Amino acid sequence: RLHRHQERAVAKARNRESFVVTTGTGSGKSLCFFVPIVDAIVRAKQAGEAPRTKAIIIYPMNALVNSQYQALREYAEAYKDRTRRECPVRFEKYTGQETIDKKLEIQKNPPHILLTNYVMAELMLDRPAEHNFVDRATSGLEFLVIDELHTYRGRQGADVGLLIRRLREKCGNPGLLC
Repeated sequence: RLHRHQERAVAKARNRESFVVTTGTGSGKSLCFFVPIVDAIVRAKQAGEAPRTKAIIIYPMNALVNSQYQALREYAEAYKDRTRRECPVRFEKYTGQETIDKKLEIQKNPPHILLTNYVMAELMLDRPAEHNFVDRATSGLEFLVIDELHTYRGRQGADVGLLIRRLREKCGNPGLLC
């Protein structure tokens, strides 16, 4: 069962409307964006679409990327325990902490969900090897999530605002859901 704020967010996403969720720590904000993202990925797989990066989730620091990655791994393991099948949604973290071999593997086989930070998201726009995550010709980007938005203030907030605009332009999806 979803809380009211989660139901409202999922309904907005279903209507292809961007939204902002402001609620306390531990109230399930992540489900507000993960439910629609996972739903879109599963529906695309059922329709026979090629696997591509559908969502980029940007966190202000690597500790949050790592924490969310671990939570997703636990969900995937629980899914596998219940169904005896691999989780149909692939996700990876893509920060400055991964080895070059891991990054190359992710570039060659992009996950459905990419967890990253704003610096790496900025670099994806400039590095040719990472264009498959964001370029209109190779990506299937439908969702852009900026988690902990309130932490971006001043110059950093302006930089993130420009990053969002550049990502929207690069992915070529006028219906990009934020």
